[in-house]
Amino acid sequence: MQRTFEICDLKADAGKLEQHAQALYELTLLANEGHSSWKAASFLSELKDKHSLYTGCMEENKLAGYICCMAVVDEASINNFAVAPHQQGKGIGTKLLQEMIALLKTKGMERLWLEVRVSNEAAYTLYKKIGFTEIFRRKDYYQNPIEDAYIMELALTSENIEEAKGC
Repeated sequence: MQRTFEICDLKADAGKLEQHAQALYELTLLANEGHSSWKAASFLSELKDKHSLYTGCMEENKLAGYICCMAVVDEASINNFAVAPHQQGKGIGTKLLQEMIALLKTKGMERLWLEVRVSNEAAYTLYKKIGFTEIFRRKDYYQNPIEDAYIMELALTSENIEEAKGC
């Protein structure tokens, strides 16, 4: 049986924000071996923020992955990005990132920033493939466990951004 994934705006249905916040929190824990500095209330607060953008990938009405950004003036930052471990390697992360980039461009954003754990080779490889450049290495940025972060940037006006394909 072929699986069907649907990309959606997690903020579109105001009546489901609490449900989405809990699902985001649970997926974040699952994708990060039980660690997250965010709580369900943090996700709910950000879902309600007018500057936040949330894109999810749903499979049979269950969250398979998501990306969230904060967009202010002409710059955006990725605040959280996760794909369920059993869904990784299927292109969901790539599709979510590409969809978010396209959305940010329509909103006039010129730059996209992120932090990524130095040990997260899969994410780092994805970001480089999309066109992000490493700007800086921030010492001891992450906790539980303590780890450095790469600060990365993508110029959204760039023509070298890999185009979106189906997830």
